[in-house]
Amino acid sequence: MDPHLPEPPGSPRLLRARGVGEILVDAFEIYRRHWQNLIAIVAVVVVPLTILQVVLVDAFIDDVQVQELPDGTVQVTGDVGSAVAGGIVVAVVFTLAFLVLTGAMTRAAAGTFLARDLTIAETYRYGFARLGSILLVAVLVVLAVIGGFILLIIPGFIVLTRLWVSMPAVVIEDRRGREALKRSWNLVTGYGWPVFGAIIVSGLLTGLLSSLLTAVFPDNLAGQAIGQTIATILTTPYSVLVGILIYFSLRVRKEGYGIEDLERDLARTEVT
Repeated sequence: MDPHLPEPPGSPRLLRARGVGEILVDAFEIYRRHWQNLIAIVAVVVVPLTILQVVLVDAFIDDVQVQELPDGTVQVTGDVGSAVAGGIVVAVVFTLAFLVLTGAMTRAAAGTFLARDLTIAETYRYGFARLGSILLVAVLVVLAVIGGFILLIIPGFIVLTRLWVSMPAVVIEDRRGREALKRSWNLVTGYGWPVFGAIIVSGLLTGLLSSLLTAVFPDNLAGQAIGQTIATILTTPYSVLVGILIYFSLRVRKEGYGIEDLERDLARTEVT
């Protein structure tokens, strides 16, 4: 890693314990300082994915028509098999690509705390190299959260909150599988309400921005795709920065985590 100069007091990049408001504000400030690099990292994946989505939907799915006949029966016309296959391809490609993007963006967000903009090549080299670990942790988190919601709504939110920093545990500490989930659970324990508050408020902010952006585009496939693409490109960096700030704040509170520790962790887990 590049040599790092100490941050002045009050800097949004300073590793310190933060409240909910400080996390939200500092995430925005870091985003403002590094927006060009962070947006480029998201766009390089999201834009091609959107084009692929439009092409596949137009080629396979739009031809399928479902209509109810006067006698109450439902008639399906078109190549249903191709539509299903196209839908599966879209889902698989999008899932894998966004997992790589998540790893790349988390790595890039961590780099901003060293006042360093990681290149697109660096971030995605890491994302692809750690895809297996990222995929496993993502699946385990989803299953755990679904299990919590099946039990009752409140346990679902508890599990979601406790596992929120599983991905930073993978990217920063190279924790794998259940070890990453356990690490997140232990870090959040005792600070569940502040973490939950940061999750909810940041989710509302990014959701509102996404709704406003998508609303200005035409209500058709191309318009919806363009609006959703722009919304994803603009909101993803902020969401990831909030998650990283939550993670660092917890480690500072519980472990006295500092910038030298971050430099060491990123150097140790660097992909060459």
